[in-house]
Amino acid sequence: MEDADTIVETMLGMVYEEAKKLYSEKVIDYGVNPINYGIMTKPDGYAKITGT
Repeated sequence: MEDADTIVETMLGMVYEEAKKLYSEKVIDYGVNPINYGIMTKPDGYAKITGT
């Protein structure tokens, strides 16, 4: 199992390094730790998706 964990960590590191070439540190941080994520406690609106 340690081998699989090592492979995952290595691949995540590679993805992170490639992302740093395209996106700022702030954008990457938001993608990893989004602040506006989850269920709304008291939603007061609605949306309708149209089109294809």
